[in-house]
Amino acid sequence: MSHVLQPAGLPWDRERPAREEVVALLADDHQQVLLALAQFHRLGRSAPAAEREAQVRRICALLSLHATLEEDLLYPALRRCPELGDRERRLLHEAEVEQLVVRILMSQLRRMEAQDPQFEPLVGVLGRYVEHHVRDVEQGILPRLNRVTTLDWQRLAQDLHRRREELLAQWRQELRMDPAPGGADQALD
Repeated sequence: MSHVLQPAGLPWDRERPAREEVVALLADDHQQVLLALAQFHRLGRSAPAAEREAQVRRICALLSLHATLEEDLLYPALRRCPELGDRERRLLHEAEVEQLVVRILMSQLRRMEAQDPQFEPLVGVLGRYVEHHVRDVEQGILPRLNRVTTLDWQRLAQDLHRRREELLAQWRQELRMDPAPGGADQALD
């Protein structure tokens, strides 16, 4: 089951080593965002504006949730690890800059309507930043985490899951699948 869309209150896989759980959680976040972006592009311009706007709100909620987990918990924890080399530290700084740009793009998108001529191109630029971030993290940072032994992986995994539950509650409305206010609440899994 998807971590990002896992309903609140369900336990995470405590049988999996904590380091693997952290990596799986982050990689799953990435896949959920990429899937949501692909779903937006499949909608096409002929889809109702409300549906396209709802999908962008969902993308922004998924990105905000993920970025908050990385910025508040993962990156600070990794910075305290002496095993990280210059390349990994540079990738962490680059990931933070990418997330800053993504937050700026999301801010613009949240203020726009689907009919705006810049709406589609802005979603495309957002998608390219996300794809670049995913590549950097999944090919540059995550594979190197096996070398990190000074991090309390169990605590980080617990903190990520606890904070995720808080954020899921906060972003529940934006993570809904239906664009119509008052419409049937669709499952998040």
